[in-house]
Amino acid sequence: MGTAFWIALVFILIAFGILICRFFIWIKEEKIRIYDIGALLDIGKKQVQANAYGFKPEKDRLMAILSAGEGKEYAGKVAALTTVRTFTKLYNRYDNNQSSRYFFERAYETANMNVLNALRGENGRAYAVCLMLRGNLLSYAIMGHINIYIFRKKELILLSRGQIMEELIKEKVNKGILSKEAALRISDTNKAYNYIGRDDYMKPLISKEEIKLKRKDMVVIINAGVEKNISIRELEIILSKKHGCKKTAKEIIETIKKKDTKDLDNLGLILIRI
Repeated sequence: MGTAFWIALVFILIAFGILICRFFIWIKEEKIRIYDIGALLDIGKKQVQANAYGFKPEKDRLMAILSAGEGKEYAGKVAALTTVRTFTKLYNRYDNNQSSRYFFERAYETANMNVLNALRGENGRAYAVCLMLRGNLLSYAIMGHINIYIFRKKELILLSRGQIMEELIKEKVNKGILSKEAALRISDTNKAYNYIGRDDYMKPLISKEEIKLKRKDMVVIINAGVEKNISIRELEIILSKKHGCKKTAKEIIETIKKKDTKDLDNLGLILIRI
């Protein structure tokens, strides 16, 4: 066998090695970038389902939104659906070179205007959490009362309780704007001070920086109906089971409904495993 043969063999082996390396890199990237998603709504014991959700998954990116509406008759439903449709429509035109903050600010302000136009003077509003994932980097924005957690190593870590009076009061007390005595007099832990559908628009709460998630972390978004009717410990036990997000979401809802709570609110949640 001549020198040409051995040179050719070396090049073949090098090329084969490069292909193998690229294959394993691709496998690793796929494990990071494919999201397991479970989203579920339940009407509870109400006559109208006033919650809505939407998501736009891509290979290495994801936008998801959960919205909870409030209002007489169908006003809350209209507000929530309008909010979700606004976000998904705007995301279809979202440029990945733009920051997530730009998208959040534009989407919430546009949704606020669209909800006002859709309700035409009817008394309704919507709360909403929107998140964006870029690989394993999380950013989020909240308007109103919806909680967002990270589930890691069998423990729920609260990222934000949203824009509720308790959080606003804490901020004002810490800044010295409000006394502790005054805070106790006006405290209402479950009341949201901001929402979509305001004439005097207020900006959402936006995460200050991207949060780096770990493999097998789960993002958990729950509305007030879920929060009030299941404990953190109960959630942690269910989330610790090695099920897909769809099955896990279903078990959470079923656990709440088995309690047969009187006047059970609408239930809504989104689970996303990295």
